[in-house]
Amino acid sequence: MHTVTNRAKGVLVLLLLLAGFPLIGALPHQLGAIRVAGLSLLWWYGGIAAPLAACIVAVAWLSGPQAGSFDGPE
Repeated sequence: MHTVTNRAKGVLVLLLLLAGFPLIGALPHQLGAIRVAGLSLLWWYGGIAAPLAACIVAVAWLSGPQAGSFDGPE
């Protein structure tokens, strides 16, 4: 049951990462348009930070054996 909990947490984090992009875009006073190194914060989040975090989450939490799988002899 422990793996199911970790997988659920991983999926939840991935969904939160997806939800972050429109939330940053909807911030008041166009805070997502603030530029860092010539690119907007929204670009940095959508192009670098969120995909990198999603890869780390996918490898760390979602790459293990699936619940109910059995690797023993048949």
